[in-house]
Amino acid sequence: MDGSAALREALTHPESILQRTGEELGQLLAAAREAGMLGTLWHLAQIHDIDETIPEALARHLRGGFIRSEHNTEALRWELETLQNTLLNKLPAPIALKGSAYLLRQLPNAPGRISQDIDLMYPSSQVEAAEELLQFEGWTTTHHDDYDQRYYREWMHELPPLQHKVRGTTIDLHHNILPRTFKVRINPQRLWEHSLPAPLPWRYRLLCDEHMVLHCVCHLFSETDWARSIRDLYDIKVLIEHFQQTEGDGFIDRLIHEAEALGLSWILERALTLAASALHLALPERAWQPLKPHQPSAITRPLERSIYLHGINTHATDSPARDTFAQAALFVRGHYLKMPLPLLVKHLTHKALTKTPD
Repeated sequence: MDGSAALREALTHPESILQRTGEELGQLLAAAREAGMLGTLWHLAQIHDIDETIPEALARHLRGGFIRSEHNTEALRWELETLQNTLLNKLPAPIALKGSAYLLRQLPNAPGRISQDIDLMYPSSQVEAAEELLQFEGWTTTHHDDYDQRYYREWMHELPPLQHKVRGTTIDLHHNILPRTFKVRINPQRLWEHSLPAPLPWRYRLLCDEHMVLHCVCHLFSETDWARSIRDLYDIKVLIEHFQQTEGDGFIDRLIHEAEALGLSWILERALTLAASALHLALPERAWQPLKPHQPSAITRPLERSIYLHGINTHATDSPARDTFAQAALFVRGHYLKMPLPLLVKHLTHKALTKTPD
């Protein structure tokens, strides 16, 4: 078993870590480190009471990854506390997204997780006002090129990232969960109407449970870079299982309904299929029926399913050629979904000539 497969197995059955020996442990460690999931594995080992029986050669790395994630969590919590007491108070509370939301809700995928930045969403009519207020607080744009500014402000679902001049923390200010030019146009008003206040004393709002899962699905399946996609897929699995447990099977019905309302059924079908095959996500049979019309065609389905499965692999793999092909295909697919072809050609040509990152 290669490292990528061992990581997937460990995320679903943590006891399997104890079955790994020698080279397999090294492969598992390499995969977990590349995916940024060392802390997650240690957290799973703790709640399954195997943390004291894991070979020390692996345990010290997992433990170190978890300690790092705890420092990251405290830093994120401090930043969120600081932000809610700044000039942003002049605006209505934003929606906290992704890692920030998982922390505020204390969701089961939060322990061990490392957040690279802070994601906040404002209505499109307020997002630039939020940007201006943050600039008074020491935040500055990270993209100074005129083309990059236009790229974000005209075509994307977020403004150019802001970075604090002293602390180096990054904030992404969103006004939607998918780019303006994406194949699907999301109505952000529906996200706001269903949003909920974060637990006190936080002055933030959160996506409702169904939209939180759909945002995670969108984040993964609109990506061009699948380098750490196994972490996003794990988020999807854990969130769905948690909401099923706390809300019952009615959650799945609402999730499918909201996907249909937002035009995301086809993306949800692919995400659930991948989570079921790679991470053993268990869903009631009736959940699949309304998604069948959104499956890939019978001709392309086997290839597409295979591309996703290989796309989530790390470099600790026994199939590097197929994985490289899959991730290249997903790179092209992500760009194709993100922009109409004429705009995509223009964008990639500009990037090739200027050699600047997106």
